[in-house]
Amino acid sequence: MQQERDPLNLRSLPLVSPPGDDWPAIEASLRQQNDRRRLFKVAGWALATAASVTLAVGLILHRPVSMAPVDSSTAQPAIAQTDAPTSPASEKASTVDSLIGLSQRLETNLRHIRSEIGVMPTSSLIYQVELEDLVAQVDEELSMNPANTELWSQRVNLLLDLSQLYRNELRRESHRMASL
Repeated sequence: MQQERDPLNLRSLPLVSPPGDDWPAIEASLRQQNDRRRLFKVAGWALATAASVTLAVGLILHRPVSMAPVDSSTAQPAIAQTDAPTSPASEKASTVDSLIGLSQRLETNLRHIRSEIGVMPTSSLIYQVELEDLVAQVDEELSMNPANTELWSQRVNLLLDLSQLYRNELRRESHRMASL
């Protein structure tokens, strides 16, 4: 009495083997997308670093013509000669001094910007902490070698990146306030 029923006649259909595994193709596609994103991020950071270095070098190399004391007989300032030959040691010292001055100005600027920012989002806070850690590492190396122009340049670049992070956060905050 137990007769098998097949009202839809499914037993007459041909056997079909399951399709192949598509996971390798999906994984390759995801890796390609991640590689592309990573490339854009690296290119963006490289561009930002290049811009920071260009700005720092431009600020260092842009020295206004210094004015000599006013000559009381002519009542006109005499322009000091800047084409005088200088020794490499004095050039290095002036470069280090200008980098130190730039670093001090950036730190002052950062203190001012920090006072204007309220609470930062976690994503920005992570970058801030990483940049400040890098500045601390460079400071430690500078304590051992205070005349190293490369370290001072690296410190200035990190402070420029930190300043840019704060400015972006201020810009986002002002846009949020404007939308209210």
